[in-house]
Amino acid sequence: MNTVLKIAGSLFVGVLGVLVVGIGVTEALAPYVWPSAMLGLPAGLAAAIALVPLTYLGLTYREERTATGRPSERTLRRFWATVAAIGGFVGGGGLAMAVLWTQAVGLATAMLVGGLPVGVVIGALAAFLVSRRDWTGRASPGSPPTNSS
Repeated sequence: MNTVLKIAGSLFVGVLGVLVVGIGVTEALAPYVWPSAMLGLPAGLAAAIALVPLTYLGLTYREERTATGRPSERTLRRFWATVAAIGGFVGGGGLAMAVLWTQAVGLATAMLVGGLPVGVVIGALAAFLVSRRDWTGRASPGSPPTNSS
């Protein structure tokens, strides 16, 4: 697949993510938060920021796997680091938001002041840790042999 097509497809998925998540969150929170777009727009933007690289790397992964039988180590490292960053952002940010929301803090404040910064930091940390992993499947040079007696 052409790189331009992968980029265009990734951007299209990102725009769909902004629309679906942004409108969905805005409408779901409309009875509870005013203005609900204050939460819907950042949620849609976060979805797009996650979907664009995930789609691009997913297409690259599939293309390499089709062409050679297995993806390159670089693509694997980038794909799983992106997945870890998204998981860390959603898990860490969601937990921080939930903890703050149980205190005397509104939903919007908990999401924007607590969930967003904590999610970004934990997502970056998760991506860093996954990207440092040895993807070759070999033992590290300092480890003992596996069948030592």
